[in-house]
Amino acid sequence: MKILMNEKGYSLILTMLIFLLFTVLSVSVLTVALSGVKRNQTSEDYVQARELANKGIEHITSQIQSDLKNELGEEGITRSEFITKLNTILNRYKDEVNSVHNTGAIGEYRVYIRNIENVIENGEENPLKKKITFLSRGFVDGKEKTVISEVEIGAQSVLETLHYALGANKLCKTPNTCIPGEGNLFLHGGVSITGDMKVDGNLIITNRGYALLNREEKWIASVYPSILPTQGKANANLLLGGNIFTFNHTPPYGQHITTSNFGSSYTKLTDRIDDAFYNRQAPVIVKRQPIRDDIQIPAQKSVFYYKHNSPGVTIIKANNRLISNQNRPNDKVYASHDECFLWCNQKYDGDYTFTGNNLFKSFATAGSLTIRNLDNQFRQTTFKEGAYIEKNLTIGNEWSDSYNPNNYDKIRVDGPIFVNGDLTIRGADAEFNSIMYVMGDVTIEYSRINGLGQNGSLIIFAKGNINIRNNSVNQDEPSNIKGFFYSEQALEMFGVGSNIRIEGGISARRIVLNAIRGRASNQNFSGAQKITNNDYFEGAQNQIGKLSRLQIIYDPEIINTYADIKSREPVIKNLDPPKIINRDIE
Repeated sequence: MKILMNEKGYSLILTMLIFLLFTVLSVSVLTVALSGVKRNQTSEDYVQARELANKGIEHITSQIQSDLKNELGEEGITRSEFITKLNTILNRYKDEVNSVHNTGAIGEYRVYIRNIENVIENGEENPLKKKITFLSRGFVDGKEKTVISEVEIGAQSVLETLHYALGANKLCKTPNTCIPGEGNLFLHGGVSITGDMKVDGNLIITNRGYALLNREEKWIASVYPSILPTQGKANANLLLGGNIFTFNHTPPYGQHITTSNFGSSYTKLTDRIDDAFYNRQAPVIVKRQPIRDDIQIPAQKSVFYYKHNSPGVTIIKANNRLISNQNRPNDKVYASHDECFLWCNQKYDGDYTFTGNNLFKSFATAGSLTIRNLDNQFRQTTFKEGAYIEKNLTIGNEWSDSYNPNNYDKIRVDGPIFVNGDLTIRGADAEFNSIMYVMGDVTIEYSRINGLGQNGSLIIFAKGNINIRNNSVNQDEPSNIKGFFYSEQALEMFGVGSNIRIEGGISARRIVLNAIRGRASNQNFSGAQKITNNDYFEGAQNQIGKLSRLQIIYDPEIINTYADIKSREPVIKNLDPPKIINRDIE
């Protein structure tokens, strides 16, 4: 009986110990759970505080952009006015006392400009742009997070496009807005490139150049294209969005250059890139997301456009639609002429011609313009603040079919120009220091183009196609063309019969280059390969070591030329989007 009572006592004690243990464990678990909830809540508060701080950066950046756009208005403002307005607006938000703040249901943020610095582009200060250091604090339930962000704000950045010898751009945002073969670069035969390349799509290479001879498609035996670095670099770079393909069959040319699906008849060489280039000297592949320039060619029209009855306009009358030796450096000029039948009416939409030396502050016409020179000495046309051509612009002798530069019009053109139609440069031995915005197509043939002055060049941004052809056909010396050519459509160029040397660069949504190395002739010569009875080209083996008939050599001065000419445009009408340089969280 005594033993039984002891057992009951032990059971009671054991039960109480177990109860006590579970109680302690429950309290511990509850404490840990509550602590975890508290930690999670604290962590969530910090996350929300950081998000609020980031929203503060977005808020103040958007506000500054809005303030600047309001100052630009519809008509824009001059460079000096823009510089003043930019500094005034930025100082409005500088230092903590001028913080922008916002309070919401979750918490609040306070943001201000901590520092303002100048922006250096290509070794020179861009006064139209500033690098801003923003400091933004977010607050949630007593928790605080700080975000420090460096952002560039202002206007007139140097375009990404201008950094490459070749740039094949993929601009379409949806498949149904792409052009066939969008973003692809085709290098057929012995093309020679010096500088970096940017290819948003695929790079397609072969050791044959294409030509249409006697209405027949011909693939002419050549060598693979070559690419060399610019001076001071060990290798050329290739920014590649897709893959590299080569082929040795003879596809229908039109179908070939418009395809984006390269099947079994093409060989993928992305991992064996050395096999795709002359002397196995290949560029270094760099993979990154493409940067797309928003050039907005139509928007440039408002920078140059004015009417004959706009304020401050001087109307000049062109007898027989001829304008010669005008010296009007301070005048905003508009062209006119009389049309007479029984009586005379003043008209503004004629086909006008410049001869001699002409200097204008700015010039506009509702018609077309041709610039000619029949003298043996160069004659110059200067637009200090730009020109607007409503229809077409022709520079040189539009009827020329000569390959001899001594027969070309000697013409110099200085200043930015907007052409609402087509641009034709033909029969011209021309020197340029000009940016041209062209709404139509561009044709350059039977011409030689050099820079005007030490750093001058021709920079063209075209909505339509660019055709560079029939320059130095069957000649041993190339036509030199100093310029940069950008098309929002396709760009196709031939150096098979033609012989072209471009100093600058080219950029388009699809680029096709066809070339061989060595000689081309309409007569047989030693070492030639006969293609037709009138077309003979250097044999493939003999092309090794010879100069290419299509050379593209990147000119780094093109960036400075662009900046210099842009600075002459009369007003600032467009802002660059804010560019985030750095962002830190404290």
